[in-house]
Amino acid sequence: MIVRTKRLLMEYQNLTLEQKIDHSYGTIEQFLNKVSNPVILFSGGKDSTVLLHFIRKVMKIDIPAIFINTGNEYPEIIKFVKTFDNVTIIRPKHTIKKIIEKYGFPLISKEYSKMLYECKKGTKQSSRYLTGLRSDGQPSKFILPKKYRHIIESPFYCSDKCCNFLKKNIAKNINSITATMASESTLRSFSWIRTGCNNFGKVSTSNPFSIWKESDIFEYKRYFGIKFCDVYEDPRITRTGCMFCGFGTNFEHLSRFEYLMENYPKLYNYFLNLQNNGISYETALNTVGVILPHQSHYQRNIFSK
Repeated sequence: MIVRTKRLLMEYQNLTLEQKIDHSYGTIEQFLNKVSNPVILFSGGKDSTVLLHFIRKVMKIDIPAIFINTGNEYPEIIKFVKTFDNVTIIRPKHTIKKIIEKYGFPLISKEYSKMLYECKKGTKQSSRYLTGLRSDGQPSKFILPKKYRHIIESPFYCSDKCCNFLKKNIAKNINSITATMASESTLRSFSWIRTGCNNFGKVSTSNPFSIWKESDIFEYKRYFGIKFCDVYEDPRITRTGCMFCGFGTNFEHLSRFEYLMENYPKLYNYFLNLQNNGISYETALNTVGVILPHQSHYQRNIFSK
């Protein structure tokens, strides 16, 4: 039995694209042999576009796909998704406005937003996030950095609830295949170590690209000559996801908000004025160090690419 570790994951991530393709092929075959009625979770982004091509054109299996229109999608993505056959578009019951009003803003990262929410609520988990120790006294893998702890005292909430209500809850009862890669976050790396590429249960999930890296996605694109959504032609857009998600924005040099302000000014103003506890999204973003392109002290790093 193979023991999955961080070191093993790194070894897999350093395989050639051809080796990773073979791995993904076997992962999907194993998944299809054990589950019924699987669907591809298709976001219209570059990773899931490669996944859709891989399954339908390389493996030649016409598995149905689902696109979840969260109400926070790039218009270019929605148009792109509609060019594919056998893709069902689903809308969540909750709106981004209501989720932010009740639970808070998605800021910094999914992990840190969750920690900030738990700490502000004073839940049992908050002690672990602040001390770095579990209840048994052993070191925890998750700890909230000191530079973000002042946000606990802010009048607004941060949370990762958007993802749950707008995406995860919709797919939680579906046997799904996703383009998730472990390299995207610490949480996804730990998820691979815990379950591997296929997670079987009452509801099963396959992540055949878990050991891939972003460079593999572009190498695959070049090799097969496939087309990504036009939005990727702008260097400010590296990941599509939800347009106004705050995750990762405080680490960007070329701000995606620049693109949104230029191309969709009404949407830009609408989202920045969403509120939690009377505080606007714009103010919350400023609190975590994000300077917005319409603000006088915004400085564009044109050499970051």
